[in-house]
Amino acid sequence: MGRPEKHYIEGYPSLAAFIASDPDRTTLIFKRFDRLAARNLLHLQSELAKLEAEQDALDKRASAEDMQSKQCLRNWEDFSQAAGTDLRQKERLDLAQRIQKVLKEYRALHTIHKDYLELLLTRIGEALILESTLARFPEPSSKILKAFRRRFFNGDKGDEASFPVLGGNSSKLFDDEHDLVALKAEEQQDRLTTFAQDHLAFLFQVS
Repeated sequence: MGRPEKHYIEGYPSLAAFIASDPDRTTLIFKRFDRLAARNLLHLQSELAKLEAEQDALDKRASAEDMQSKQCLRNWEDFSQAAGTDLRQKERLDLAQRIQKVLKEYRALHTIHKDYLELLLTRIGEALILESTLARFPEPSSKILKAFRRRFFNGDKGDEASFPVLGGNSSKLFDDEHDLVALKAEEQQDRLTTFAQDHLAFLFQVS
């Protein structure tokens, strides 16, 4: 006798078990949140624009201050040392560090290799590189997504007896197929194999 099938409580436990049950990992389907990601980048962009304006204003103010302030605009050692005692320089250093932090999240600097014309990333902002990585993953195939949704909705969505595994706002996580990502692409099969799986599966059933 085979081992009895283990049952999981309906909700996150049962959905996680279903996703993990496929040995081919084709059910690793998740929402990309493209709209939220774009909104996040727009927010970072606007934050950087504000920080840049603040830095320009401090530079303009320094031009009317004493010689030490002007020296701090051209010598990092003097600048960082003065920030320990001079509140004006401390304000500028704090701003510089805030800019550095936001830039790290946002910006990806790149250069083109002169010999091979390859795009080389020299400094990679976390937000952009994550979005670039996710964009390379395919959407789930219609066949896999159909099976996934049938499990998620306990039947076909819209049927009287169907209901989503997750409640609240999470019940709509898998509605938009264009905002979903398959972490492992389904292996490409020849047309004959695909046809046999879709239309002749009854021939291979084990009694």
